[in-house]
This record gives sequence, structure tokens and C-alpha cells, in this order.
Amino acid sequence: MAQTFKPPATQRIYDVCVIGSQLGGALAGALLARRGYRVLHVDHDGMGTAYEDGGYVLPYAPALLASPRLLPAAEMSLRELGLATDTMRALEPCTPDLQILLPRHRIDIGHDPHRRLMELKREWPRDAEALEGSFGSLGKLFDASSPFMKSMPPLPPAGFGERRAVSKAVRFAASAPGAPHATSLDEANAFSELEDHPLVCALRTAQRFLGYLDGDPAPLATTRLLGGVLHGSHRLTGGSQGLRESIRRKIAESRGEILGDDQGATVAERLEIDGSRVAAVRLSGSPNAWVARVFIAATDAPAMLRLLPPEETGGKMAKLLERIHPRRQLLALNLVVKTAALPPALGDCVLALRDAGGPDTVENAVLVQVLPARRDKGKGATELVADERVLCAAGFVAADARDRGEEYLAALGREIREAVADAVPFFERHLLRESLPVLAAPKQRRGSRLLPHPLYEVELEQAFGVTGLPCRSPYKNLVFAGREVIPGLGLEGEFHAGVQAAAAAQELLGKKDLLR
Repeated sequence: MAQTFKPPATQRIYDVCVIGSQLGGALAGALLARRGYRVLHVDHDGMGTAYEDGGYVLPYAPALLASPRLLPAAEMSLRELGLATDTMRALEPCTPDLQILLPRHRIDIGHDPHRRLMELKREWPRDAEALEGSFGSLGKLFDASSPFMKSMPPLPPAGFGERRAVSKAVRFAASAPGAPHATSLDEANAFSELEDHPLVCALRTAQRFLGYLDGDPAPLATTRLLGGVLHGSHRLTGGSQGLRESIRRKIAESRGEILGDDQGATVAERLEIDGSRVAAVRLSGSPNAWVARVFIAATDAPAMLRLLPPEETGGKMAKLLERIHPRRQLLALNLVVKTAALPPALGDCVLALRDAGGPDTVENAVLVQVLPARRDKGKGATELVADERVLCAAGFVAADARDRGEEYLAALGREIREAVADAVPFFERHLLRESLPVLAAPKQRRGSRLLPHPLYEVELEQAFGVTGLPCRSPYKNLVFAGREVIPGLGLEGEFHAGVQAAAAAQELLGKKDLLR
């Protein structure tokens, strides 16, 4: 009887191996590949940019993006990769930047001060001037904090030298024109005198959908997150996953190697540890050992913990990863409707609240984004449907929601649907398709079983109230580039983490004794 030939296990050796599907890892890999290093990107826990259900190509979650031109790390890295122009062309401005719906108020918040003041006078005539003054202060704080972010301070700082560099960057930003004089940039809050106002409470809730950190928002997070989108917010096909995918393609264009894409996932099985360094990564279904001089982690801490071998369970790496964990996750619902279902005054991105001062959970707060409807044409191609739209709505649920079963998730989906009905009355008459990504996405895609936007609890020392994991890990040749590094700054934090991970990896690659 003929025997099936099995090729022997081999080693694949790279300069850099990126493990994980998050934007920061893809960015670090693309920058290093562009600089001439041999890069492997393993799309562990990747979801792709969208999923197909009922012939429609649907998003995993709403994504409200600030212009990359306003985010120094994003602007610098996209320019280096040659993606700045294409990214700006792909972004679709939201009109208005953000719409907030309360039981007795509807306000369109944009970046035009005159129109914004008119909106405020209509809804809160007594407080309009004070509120507009706070919005003006927010804009000034954002502009004043940009030099600090542009200096690429090490976040979080490790050791005396890095803390000194951060302090120097803060002093430099404080000396810039328009910087606050009474307080430091990390302490100044534009809305400090109006904290209990319904609109300010609503904006605090809106901030949840922009960052990845749970708990009370830090002043710097408020400045960068709200200040960014209120300078002009945007939509993008595929959301932040679409942006990540365009960056990831640059790895292959620079002669790197990518494993996993929209057509199929690649799953890392375990890390092989040799003393104080990572020696290789093993992939599910492959006998090969994928060896690299430097590894970059860009996946969530629970996923990284599962990759550690049993003998490392109680080690420094495991103890570090156990100190950051998701408390809540974003659950999304897609509703495909006829264009006739949309009220004329409905904005492109709407925060619907039943109680402005209530909790920021799915029972009270839902973000609704109006997106073009796209049909699947096969082979990765899509086509727009002119008279249809997708209402992508989402709210925050407990981190263990998925573990409670499909019936529980379906019940949460109905909660979201009721919130959409408050914002878009009678949409059911025009409903064409209803889809809950966490249940409808392909089961074989490991990442699609994860809810896409966590809110973390951090039990580590934080810089400015926005940081999480350090850039350097306990293993001397592994660095972190995921959203857990600077969770409080959302998309900007992911870009910043990716840029500094690339710099850290490049420094390690210059050390001759790295593999000893």
C-alpha cells in the first residue's frame, strides 16, 4: 500500500515575526519591512475586514475615526509607507461629526463653531455660551497636546531615562502657543466646570466608543479622543480593520510574508521559549518552527497567555499579562434597510441615550452608524446597493457575554434593536436583513468569535491614565505593539504603539548577541 509522503519539519527564519491581528502589529511589521528587514506577519485571531451574511458584506462594528493628519504617529507612519494620500481619499466625512439623541434633545456636534453654537442655543439656551467655551477649550487643548504626541514619547515609560524623556516632552508641549498655563496637559479638562451637564455626560459616554480603557476617563484621553473626532470625524469601508488591512498589505509589497487573510485564518499554537527569549512560534496544522530574531505581539493578553508553554505559566510574562484584562466588550448588530427608513435629520454617526447621566451599557447607550450597503460579488469583490443602507449599531456588554450562550447574545441583540427603534422610528417596515456578527460570522474564523472592541481594566502603573502594557516584555526579544499598550488613546494609541514597537525591534536587531 502506498504511503502518503509527509515533508519533514523545517525552520523558517526571519528578522521579525509579528503575531496578532491588531493594527499596531501590522504597522510595526510594515515599517520594518519597508526598512529592509525580513518580516513574517501571522494574523492570529484575525477577523478579516468584514463578514458575509445573506449576500451582504457587513462590518463587525461601527468605527468613528479622526483624520490621520491630526494624529502625529498615524500621519508620520502612513507617509513613510506611502499610504497617506490613499487613506485620506478612502475616508468619508461624517455629517455631522457626532449626533447625540437624548429623550428631550437632539444635537448635531460639528467642527464649525458658529453652527455648533446655534445648535447649543436651540437645545440649551442658558448654557450655550459656556458649553461652546468648553468646546473651544477642547480644541485648544488638542492642538497644544499634539507637539507632545509628535515627539513620540515612550509610553508607558520604563526606567529613569524614558521617564525623563516624557517629562521633557511635557515641558516642551506646555511651552507651545495656546497651551494651558494653570495646569499640565495631562491634568487640563475642557469640561471640568460642566461635568454634570447632560451634554457633557453624553460626551463621556461617546468617549467609550473611541478608546479601549474602562473606568473614569483621564484628561489626556478626553483631549485626544474627543478633540480628534470633533475636529472632523470619518467613516471608512471596513472600519479600523480596513485601515489595518491596507497597512498589512505593505508587508507583502516590501517582500515580507503574510499568513492569514479574508479567505482563511492562521492560528498560532504556541511559543517556544529558550531561556529569556522567544525562540520560535508554532502554527496550528504546520510541523514547521517559525524562527525570528525579534517577535512583536499584537493580540490580546488572554490570547498571549494561551500561547505560553505550560512551564511558563507562573513566570514573569504570565504575571504581567494577567494584570490587564477586558471588563467589557462591544456587541454589534447590523440592520440592512431601505434608504426610505432613514429620517431626514438622522446623522451619519448617532449616539442614542435613554438617560444622559445613566450607565454606558447597552441598556442605555448605543452608537449607530449609517453605512452604504454592499453586496458580495464573489472573489473578494463587492458592489454598492444604491437605495439601501446598513445601520451598524453597538453597545457595551460584559466581557463574558459570549460565554453565556447564543440565547443571551440574541437577547442583547434585541436590546440594541430597541435602541435603534428609538433613533429610527418604524425602521422595521423597511428592514431587509438583520445580522448579529458574533453569531453570524463564519465559525471557522477564530477571530470572528471575539467581540471586536474591548474595554480593559489595568492593574499596572499608568502614565497619564492612558497606558497599559510596557513596550518591552520580560522576554528580551519580544515587544508589545497591541492596543493594550496605550488603550486610553484608542486609534492614536494603536499607531503610537506600532511606531515605538518598530523602533524597539530595530534597536534589538542591532544587537549581535540577541540570539545567544
